[in-house]
Amino acid sequence: MVRRLSAPPAVVAEEGGEAAGMAAMVADLIEANMAGSPRRARAVSGTQGNVVLSADDRGLSVTVSFHRERVSVVGSSLGDAPVLAGSWMDMARVCSGRCSPARLVLRRRLRVRLRRPLRPLLVAAYVLKVPRSTYSKEKPSW
Repeated sequence: MVRRLSAPPAVVAEEGGEAAGMAAMVADLIEANMAGSPRRARAVSGTQGNVVLSADDRGLSVTVSFHRERVSVVGSSLGDAPVLAGSWMDMARVCSGRCSPARLVLRRRLRVRLRRPLRPLLVAAYVLKVPRSTYSKEKPSW
């Protein structure tokens, strides 16, 4: 049975934190990707937990918190959650939708620190990935 959503989950970028700009980018990307894909919205609506995105070389982190019908993004590292970490430039590519997190993990440009639950990490990677057609006319810079 396929579950239908009346509207994608709400996405909120929390004010404050050292990485407020990065949090706003992530929130905008998640919101846009869910609006363009009912599948992504369903994946988010069925997820509960946190994932941390960290730009290690700048000491900046954001936490994406999935609360089933709501996603909040805060400009700091919260709790004991799975972490996707890399350089500021690589995280900027991910957070702006220019590159798939999975691609950068496979190329060893991003590292994953696994902690339970894993579902928020997998959903974040899925929801942050921009469809290939979005940038298909441009040659990737990575």
